Amino acid sequence: MGTLLSEKTYHYLRRKLLAGELHPGSRLDYKKIAEELGISVTPVREAMGKLASEGLVELVPRAGAIVRKLGRQEAEELYGVREAIETYAAAKAAGKILNARLEQLEQLLNKMHEIVSKAPAGSNGVLTGDALAEFLEADLAFHMSVIEAAGNARLTKLAADGHILSRIFGTERFGHNRELLEEAEAQHRAIFDALKLRDPAMAGQTVAIHINRSLELTLLHLNHAERQLYWRGNVETTGSVPQSSVPQPA
Repeated sequence: MGTLLSEKTYHYLRRKLLAGELHPGSRLDYKKIAEELGISVTPVREAMGKLASEGLVELVPRAGAIVRKLGRQEAEELYGVREAIETYAAAKAAGKILNARLEQLEQLLNKMHEIVSKAPAGSNGVLTGDALAEFLEADLAFHMSVIEAAGNARLTKLAADGHILSRIFGTERFGHNRELLEEAEAQHRAIFDALKLRDPAMAGQTVAIHINRSLELTLLHLNHAERQLYWRGNVETTGSVPQSSVPQPA
């Protein structure tokens, strides 16, 4: 992007996307955003272009931009690619990782732990706003650092160019309650321990477990979202609630 304003706008919007403050399917009004930030529309338009290139928003002619929705097939495809990249990278990294990299990963783990520990206990304790954005940024940095530790520039470029992680973390993000975040934290710790032991097989396995669990939760979330959409459609057209679509307690 060409200007400092557009770069700042990009980070402002991306942070809101990561925090779940901009919901999938919602329209992003360039003029309104420009007014919020006290800038012209041009930097907003440039920022939206970059977000679109990352797959976080869709540009719609004469309508601005819309926050992208993640469908089941795309989720499975993205997590499949992510598993292939990250399990390979973790196995390679385990054989060559430097102590400085391990220290960086541990700092990210400590940061995530500190953030999660401030959330209320139990399934009703959730992270929101800046705390959630900071957790997700540290989470993303952890995964990218593991990929970089493999020492394969092409692999790192593939992950960066496709913005696979940004799309996963930035769209349809859910599971912000403390219990699920603590589960993710434990999985990150297992990945770190395998890398610290310099065990390639264990490193790849722990990453695969983490990513497959993330996919499982994402698909559960998408199923719930589809039921909610069906429920709203029936209420709007018939005025009644289809009992089969009412989510049951877990």
